[in-house]
Formats: sequence, structure tokens, C-alpha cells
Amino acid sequence: MQKNSNYRALHYCRLCGSSDLNLYFDFGKVPLGNNLCESINESSNVEKYPLNVKRCKSCNHFQLGVAVDPNKLYATNYTYLSGVGSSFVKHLNEYAKWIKTNCNLKTSALVIDIGSNDGTCLKEFKNLGYRVCGVDPAHMPSKIANESGIPTLNTFFDEKSVIEIKNKYGKADFITSHNVLAHVDDLVSVFRNIYDLLKLNGYFCFEIGYFKEVLKNNCFDTIYHEHLDYHHAKPLSKFLTSIGFDLIDLSTNNIQGGSLRLLLKKTGQGEIHPNAKFFLDSESNSILYQDKLLSDWQKMISLNMHKFGESVKKYVADGKKVAGYGVPTKATLLTAISKLNNQDISFMVEDNHLKVNKFMPGTSIPIYEVNRLQTEKPDVIIIFAWNFSDDIIKKLKTYIYWPVTIIVPLPELYEESV
Repeated sequence: MQKNSNYRALHYCRLCGSSDLNLYFDFGKVPLGNNLCESINESSNVEKYPLNVKRCKSCNHFQLGVAVDPNKLYATNYTYLSGVGSSFVKHLNEYAKWIKTNCNLKTSALVIDIGSNDGTCLKEFKNLGYRVCGVDPAHMPSKIANESGIPTLNTFFDEKSVIEIKNKYGKADFITSHNVLAHVDDLVSVFRNIYDLLKLNGYFCFEIGYFKEVLKNNCFDTIYHEHLDYHHAKPLSKFLTSIGFDLIDLSTNNIQGGSLRLLLKKTGQGEIHPNAKFFLDSESNSILYQDKLLSDWQKMISLNMHKFGESVKKYVADGKKVAGYGVPTKATLLTAISKLNNQDISFMVEDNHLKVNKFMPGTSIPIYEVNRLQTEKPDVIIIFAWNFSDDIIKKLKTYIYWPVTIIVPLPELYEESV
């Protein structure tokens, strides 16, 4: 029995059910990355939870060793908005067009987005003429979606919400999800509910962080409590075909630090098409199956983050003022491992207004609007939202008129003078 009722230890694989799990990476106890605090005192005393990754010896699936109560993660203080990053919005626009071309959806088709956030993805499908409906447990993003004309159920995707959608709209022609299905505790039930909600010969396409890319590019900061699973193609394809999906295509893209896209069709046959089979065969020879490289991975992370932390502390020791740009969930783990706090980073700035005037959990670093940079004129700006660093650096160059050093901590530590 856990002493803390807000999380529980997991002793079985979420995909195959095996209890043969090995501990691979352990980051100790870390605050919830999206649980931004209202005061310095709250930030200093914030609750921390174990953060470690286990590997299933049976199917090779990777997952967290604990599951935090989803109400703690999403239903109360969740502030991520899909529409904030311009490169992600562009990606979703291109994705909707790709689906239209590859899935032959009729204009009357019903499109469902699981974990639809502020409705950014569904806006693209609505613009193409499709009927849309989103499902998301986070209150504020769901409210924004509904107010912008994207019908959204503010709830978790489960049997109850499936019944509600079917009663109101009928079965779906197409179901999608972006960077959400790593967040799901009962993954098997979600996949089965998706299968139930789809029409026969309906399509299901989803994108998730690709753990192969995380490992290859050292993007360890995508490991946090909201991400319960660290997916790759083989374990997913084995399960999804077993419940009756045909696996039509597998592909990768660079969004969110490297994502895997799976395109499936509800047929009841469970076949794997040639393009997908070729992808699966090539994945079997990757780092995902190389024990020595996996074992050395966390040591490399520790060395890199020590180097990053010492670099920042040297700037501070030299009298430089340091600020951060972007407060994604990953920033909490980055600051925790590199041992940085409000003594090192004076403040953070954010484009997402829901995060402004709060404090980062565990560090007491205040969060302000971006225009604070012009009043404070920091000497150093760390881009914590490094996966959008190109967009952010381009933006910074339009209004920074004093000498600034920009630091991008990942995938490799990078500095640039502006």
C-alpha cells in the first residue's frame, strides 16, 4: 500500500499484462510539471512523486513505474494549450490535409479527437467541412474549445463518454489523437473504446512521442508524470492488430522532439500492410533492443545536465541576469536534474497566458509575460521549450536590442549570442 494515496506503483505492463518488468531509468522524486503554483511558499513545499521508467521483458514496452491520480494531473491545474506553438499549428494543418487525402473521408464524416485540448486540431478538420467533436478532461482548454465553436466533452475518454458521443452524433468515421495516448493509465480500455466508437472500415490515426527518438537524441525531458508510456511501434502494433485493427502505415516526423504516427483501419482482420511491416523490421535493429546503450543512457543524461547547470551557475557567479523562455512540463525535470532554482534563474516568460503570474513547482521561479524581457533585459535567456527553439529565437531577434546569450539545453547544449 502506498503511503501517498495520490499515486500507485505499477507492477504489470499496460499493453501485454506481463509482470516481468525491469527498472531502467530513475530520476528520483520530481514535482508534477504542469502543477504551477500560486505562491513562492506553495512552490517550495510542493508535493513530489517518484519518476522512473520500467521495461517489459515480454513485449519491450516502456512505462513509468508509478501512476499519479489523473485528477491531480489534468482535471485541476492543467495549462498546456495546443494553439500556442505556431509550428505545431502548421503541423496539424498539414496533418488534416494528409488524412483527407489518405482516408477518403466524406464531407459528412464525423471526426473525433481524444485529448482535444483547445480544439486546434479539430479546427483544421472543421475547416475542411467535417463534423467534429473533442474529448478532454482539462477544464480550461475544453472551455476555450467550446467557446471557439469546437464541441468538446470536458471529461475523460471512457465507456460513458463513448455512449454519450454515439447517442449524440453516431459512430465515428475517423478518430485521432496527438501526443495524448502516452498519458493514459488504462491504455487497453482506451484502445478498445476507440475500436467500439469507430464505424466498420473507419480509420484511427494517432501520433505519440517516439521513444526511439527520445533515446537517440537524448530528449529525456519528455519523461514526466503525465507521460505514463514511452511508445514504439512493435508493442503497439502487436496489441492493436490483436483487437481487429489493420495497421496500414507507420511513419515518423520531427514534431515534439520526434513523433511516431500510426494509421489504422477497423476491419476485424488485424493485418499488417507492407509499408508498416518494413518499418517494424527496421525498428527491431534499433537502440530500443540494445541493452548496453539503454543502460548507459541515464549516466549520459546526468553528465549533460551537470554541464548545463554549471554553465548557468557560472553566468550567475559572473553577475549575469538569467531568464528562461517557455514553461513546458519538461522544464520542471530540467531544472530539477540540473539543480537550478530562483537563485540561478531570475524569472521565466511564457506565451501561454494561463501560466503567467505563477511559480514553477519546486524552484520558486516566477513566470511573467514575454514583455518582461524588455523591462528586465536579462543577459542570458534559456529556452526551456527547446522543441520550439527555432520559432522562439526568430521571435526574440525581432525585439531584443541589447546583447543576449541564448542557451538551448537539448538535444545538445547550444549557445548563441544575439
